[in-house]
Amino acid sequence: MKSCCCELDDIAYYQGETKSSEKWTPAFIEYVDKEKCTGCGMCVKVCSRGVYDIQELNGRKISVAVNAGNCVGDGSCHMVCKPNAMVCVPRRI
Repeated sequence: MKSCCCELDDIAYYQGETKSSEKWTPAFIEYVDKEKCTGCGMCVKVCSRGVYDIQELNGRKISVAVNAGNCVGDGSCHMVCKPNAMVCVPRRI
């Protein structure tokens, strides 16, 4: 994937390019909203980089970004998260 940058609202963000030369802006995991997370584990299943783990917090299971630095920003976790608990943001240049 080739990298460059794009400007949204006068802020430059990291931008990728697909094999077919389409530009896209990856959004990387910032955190998992513990209040929204249901602990279903779908993010763990779809993440190819081992970013998430299911942990118990106050008697309920939730997803935790234990390896956030491994995130590639493809959005697969965000797409499968029904309660929309993933908070993902583009990376500034």
